[in-house]
Amino acid sequence: MKKCILSAIAGALTMLIAIIIAANISAAQKQAPQEYEHLDYVSTITEAECYVCGNGGDFIVSAHWGEDNVGIVNLNTFEMMWLEINRYDEHGELIEEKAGYMSSIGLSDKDAESYAHAYVFPDRAYASVQITGVQYSIDREMIQNRLCQTCLDSINDLWFTDQPPAEYAVISFEERTIQPLLNAHPWFSAGNFGVDCEFRDNGEINLLIHYCPNRYA
Repeated sequence: MKKCILSAIAGALTMLIAIIIAANISAAQKQAPQEYEHLDYVSTITEAECYVCGNGGDFIVSAHWGEDNVGIVNLNTFEMMWLEINRYDEHGELIEEKAGYMSSIGLSDKDAESYAHAYVFPDRAYASVQITGVQYSIDREMIQNRLCQTCLDSINDLWFTDQPPAEYAVISFEERTIQPLLNAHPWFSAGNFGVDCEFRDNGEINLLIHYCPNRYA
């Protein structure tokens, strides 16, 4: 009788230990980082149709091509926030005189509940940008239907970590290039502008965009 009881207890303990081990393995598997898969964007349009380096669509930024300025573009909606650090007249000529003011501008994505807001200081040649409700997910179909392969490759080449870029990017009107916001690149240049990025723990992104042309060339 005692042998039967001891055998039952031993069996129960063995089963309990097995359950605990299985639970620990399952928890470890859930906590283990997923294997990273690099996702390359593949364009569905030609270079001539590209919204950035071509003449495609009715992209609002097209009115500012050639300006020595930058903007913030939402890659999921292709809406743009123009940062008028260098001012131009109606004929496209640079206004080389004091503005005497600062401006405030915003860009929102109501569906994603994200918002970008900027304070622009033309006389001090910089802009301060705060982006909240950031979505670290880019609509693949949208971007592949708006950008040519050359522009997409500039994004593919940057995205080499397991941290995906935000849906907001910095666009250079002078160089007609686009640079996504990526944690692995906390500082980059866009034309004659330097962009300092602060990626906060709550997902927000703060940008300091300043005019810094090369000197003594």
